[in-house]
Amino acid sequence: MNAALLGILSYLGLGVLGILFGRGRLAAVLALVAGGVTLSLWAPEFPEGFLGGPPLGIALAGDFWALGIWGLALLLHAAVLLHGWKKEGLFHAIITVLIGTCLAGGVSRDLFNLYIVLELATLLSVILVAKEGRSPAVWAALRYLLLAGVGMILYLFGLGLVYGRTGLLAVSALAHADFSIPSIRIGVGFLLVGAAVKTGVFLLGLWLPPAHGQAPTEVSALLSGLVVKLGVMTMARLAEAFPVEPIVLALGILTGFGGLIYAIWEQDLKVFLAYSTVSQLGYMLLGLGLENQEAGLFYAVAHGLFKGLLFLSAGSAIEGAGKRKISELRGGLPWPAVLGLALGAWAIAGLPPLAGFPGKYALALSSPIWAKGILLGLSLGTAASFSKLLPILQPKNGDQAGGIFLLTAAILGLGIWGIFLFPGLWRLNPWLEAVLPAGAGYGVYLVLRKVPAKIRRLPLDWAILSALLTSLFLIAVVLFA
Repeated sequence: MNAALLGILSYLGLGVLGILFGRGRLAAVLALVAGGVTLSLWAPEFPEGFLGGPPLGIALAGDFWALGIWGLALLLHAAVLLHGWKKEGLFHAIITVLIGTCLAGGVSRDLFNLYIVLELATLLSVILVAKEGRSPAVWAALRYLLLAGVGMILYLFGLGLVYGRTGLLAVSALAHADFSIPSIRIGVGFLLVGAAVKTGVFLLGLWLPPAHGQAPTEVSALLSGLVVKLGVMTMARLAEAFPVEPIVLALGILTGFGGLIYAIWEQDLKVFLAYSTVSQLGYMLLGLGLENQEAGLFYAVAHGLFKGLLFLSAGSAIEGAGKRKISELRGGLPWPAVLGLALGAWAIAGLPPLAGFPGKYALALSSPIWAKGILLGLSLGTAASFSKLLPILQPKNGDQAGGIFLLTAAILGLGIWGIFLFPGLWRLNPWLEAVLPAGAGYGVYLVLRKVPAKIRRLPLDWAILSALLTSLFLIAVVLFA
């Protein structure tokens, strides 16, 4: 535990020093080194302990979620640092503090400490989204702040109800609480809703696509690749403490297909990738809802890597062409952007041997038939939505690769490791089952591209109303289920 705390303090301390003294790049490099060293000291795990001692101490543990979040955070930080090396030091210093916040969240098993982490991550993310001062980005950041604020208020209210009735905050202790007590059930409903809003679940977290789509390229990669995983991890902690798996499963189905509806017809490249993130959350929540947290984590890490790659590549494509609309990006893009978009689309479609392949296999491995049908539907929709990138994958000279090569190697490495991790992947059937939905998805795209559909984005007031109404419904379900 001491090694993990040292890594977190190194990140937070060096990030703050970088802000104060304007040496953000140096602070980021030193923090990355410290994070890697401290991870090697405590990996693969450390037992649960209390910072400050029980009963009021903060419960910390180096479990498989902590290991996944730390590994993903350090890889994405290295890629973002490479890709945005020429940006000002303040930018890198704020990102360093954000990464340190995510590291703290990874080892936390205390519901109040998770609230602090989620709030701090929200504030830092809002600053980074709006930092360039563009009007669309500032408005997206404000929307992010308001909607995420609603979610955190609901989470804090639920935390008060649960703590007031049990006097407990540690996940391991709350697992033994009497869930039949109405006040605890209501509190858990508020906690679940708050975490879902922060995660970006469809109808609850409609702040996500504008914020991720309008943020600077490196920030988009971190938000979709890492920060939303804090919300997923919080929902995993709640599922560990309370019997809410059926609710999480329903949320996974809702966000999986809801995000797809928007992603299929969205034409702004970065906003399309953001709606895809909303949909991809469905895979992770399905893993939690089916009580297969290891598979949910594996896919969360895989998604973090290939979505980081896709956003870095999309940013290079947009900067190279000076346009954002997918249909206007034809005619040649910088070759690193084409490479990243192609491999990212390959990975997210679940094609071997990249990381999405073993990730989707792990989710389907122990799932019932009906759940496999849902996963198949999501795979078809994902392949259909990403097929519209095929016409723009025309490379030309220009642009530096930045962090694209690093994430490409990580996605390939995780995919190969996953193939060895799951012995069933040595058979021919999983490979065929991965390829066929991708091919069928392309066929679906050929049909849907002829349908002139335009899905209306909800304005801020409707987004808040949607979050509140869906929240009330979910709380009622948790209370009376």
